[in-house]
Amino acid sequence: MTLLDTNAVVALLRGEPGGPEVATLIRDRPCVIPATCLSEVVDIMLRTSGANPELLSERLGALLTESVTALTVDPGLAWSAGRIRAAHYRRKTAELSLADCVLLASAGPEDEIATSDRAVAATARKLDITVIPLLDSQGGRPEAG
Repeated sequence: MTLLDTNAVVALLRGEPGGPEVATLIRDRPCVIPATCLSEVVDIMLRTSGANPELLSERLGALLTESVTALTVDPGLAWSAGRIRAAHYRRKTAELSLADCVLLASAGPEDEIATSDRAVAATARKLDITVIPLLDSQGGRPEAG
């Protein structure tokens, strides 16, 4: 299963450089997004992109109905996410949001995380989670490895 981070879905919605890669992933494999990352998508699109709330609701609704499954957060997953953040968050070098940590905690041994976020990619690799490095809004990728 492929877990999409916040930036992946934002790239798709904004038409950023990583958007076509995300569209291909969604088309070719089962993809999920933790509900916490979905909250960040809504926040970013409304607060920083000035998206129309009704249009955003329609677009996200269609995405979740047709292509991507939203993962709920249970107490065990929340605990794991908190432990990941406590162990890996560093203000200047690894700014991981709680949603990022839920994403990381959601990954099973056979799963992969699609991200353009360098801190998420680096932490995923430390946790032995496979990373699909996506283009970020500037056209760069998190380092391979």
